[in-house]
Amino acid sequence: MTPKEFLGQAWHIDGLIDRKLAEIERLDEKRQRIMARLTAGRVSNLSGMPRGGGYDWTNGVEAAMQTDEAIKGVIASIRSEVMELCRVKREVGEAIDAVDDMRYRRVLECRYRNYMTWEAIGDELGYDRRHVLRLHGEALMCVKVPKNAEATNERSA
Repeated sequence: MTPKEFLGQAWHIDGLIDRKLAEIERLDEKRQRIMARLTAGRVSNLSGMPRGGGYDWTNGVEAAMQTDEAIKGVIASIRSEVMELCRVKREVGEAIDAVDDMRYRRVLECRYRNYMTWEAIGDELGYDRRHVLRLHGEALMCVKVPKNAEATNERSA
């Protein structure tokens, strides 16, 4: 994986994390609705007096518990994916922070942490677009891609 590909992951990670967190929220809401529906009408008999109806709620409760566990498993899996994305994002930040030249680091921060356009970076730093692109190219040569980034990229492909 090239330094540009490694740093470029940052452009997509925030959006992926947001979508996965929204998915967790939707699944949890769905899980709560399903649990409420499957257990609706189930009233515990605290008085000890016999109640009419004779409906056996065991199957409904059992189904609710199985559904609940299945959805919790999916949520746990998505949370694990979010943690992996956060790890990659942290590695991108660490790679940027490790660049010694302040000008290079600033260009990389603007581009890969703040997601700025080349023109906006030029305005921010007081350079024209071509100079920003040249600095960016030089900065990329200073970025050290972690060895485990190759394995991460292969897994996500």
